[in-house]
This record gives sequence, C-alpha cells and structure tokens, in this order.
Amino acid sequence: MKKKLQQILNIIMGSVVGVFIGLALYRYWHFQKYPELYMIQSAPWYIGIIVQGLSALILLAICIILKVILTENMKLFKKVALILGVVFLTLTIIGVFYVIDNRGEVNAGYAVIPGLWTMICFGYYRSKKQD
Repeated sequence: MKKKLQQILNIIMGSVVGVFIGLALYRYWHFQKYPELYMIQSAPWYIGIIVQGLSALILLAICIILKVILTENMKLFKKVALILGVVFLTLTIIGVFYVIDNRGEVNAGYAVIPGLWTMICFGYYRSKKQD
C-alpha cells in the first residue's frame, strides 16, 4: 500500500512540474506573439508565471512532506526541511527584489511570507541536527 501511494505521489509531482513548464512556455510564447495585450495590464507579463511557480512549489512541498511521512524516515525529513529552507530563502530574496523594484508599492508579503517559512524550515533542520 505504501509503495502504491509513493507512486501516486511521484505521478502527481511530475504532473505539477510538467504543467508548470507548459504554462510558463505558453505564457512566454503568447507574450512574444501579442505584446500589445500585455501593455494594457498593470502587472508585468511574467507575474502569472511567478504565481503559478509559487503554487507549484507549494504543491510539491505538500507531496514531499506526504512522502516523508509515509516513509517515516526522519533523516530524509531533515534533508527535505533543508531543501525547502533553501527554496523559500530563494523566494524571499526574489520577493525582496520585487518589492524594491516596485519602490515599495506592492505588498511586502512577497518577501515576508517565504521568509517565515524559511525560518520554520531552517529552525526544524537545526533542531534535528543537534539530536
């Protein structure tokens, strides 16, 4: 039963990555073909890709956590916490530059929320490192 659930989670994770890549490529192609449609929008054309990427990362994180819970291997869970911490740290840095680039007119949550998840993941990693 565990092996079947692992396979289902692997399929879901692969599908999430594939859909994100497909949507990002389509959005880029559409922008190249019809740039005038994106000129009337208040947000840059790539914001949709960023939002879809964040959604994909959240779904992947949930699947990875479920896989770790199914394997019940705490060493693997510690490694996942480290990887997620690095991913969220990267998102925090991107969010900071996005807020600075827009002169603070956008929500600071683009940097704060991933920053909180970074602290949670690295905090868990450090607490398990000492055990």
